[in-house]
Amino acid sequence: MIYLIVATSKNNQIGIAGQMPWHIPEDLAYFRRMTKGHTVLMGRKTFESIGRPLPHRQNIVLTHDKNFHAEGVTTLHSMKEALAFCKTQEIVFIIGGGEIYKAFLPYASRLYITLVDKDVEGDTTFCDYKDSFRCVSSVPSETPASDGSPFYFTIWEPK
Repeated sequence: MIYLIVATSKNNQIGIAGQMPWHIPEDLAYFRRMTKGHTVLMGRKTFESIGRPLPHRQNIVLTHDKNFHAEGVTTLHSMKEALAFCKTQEIVFIIGGGEIYKAFLPYASRLYITLVDKDVEGDTTFCDYKDSFRCVSSVPSETPASDGSPFYFTIWEPK
């Protein structure tokens, strides 16, 4: 199964200058808990922004750059190759970035979206999902983000 996991603002922003537009420890802990022990698939830019393979996960990097190699990751070079790989795994979490989310959205069985209840500036937008998915769960965080913004852990499934 293919799952997308992302934190997004009310105005659908997920990044600015290669970084997330917030720091929310509770969301990072949620991400770790959800993805630990599973395969994570990301684009090259997302991998480079993280700077290392994520521990306790199989790390897959999807890139068109045939010369890209990094220790501790498996590199794939096309959507066809990535989708074939996903079929061999029980669960694959797509962890970004924007273009990767957009490419995998039609194949997703579930979306795990942390919704930060504010508008932010950004240069990376999450794909439009509300026409194809319905929210099946929305749980408020126990504490607000460091700037006081509330956020929600939501789960979306195909309509």
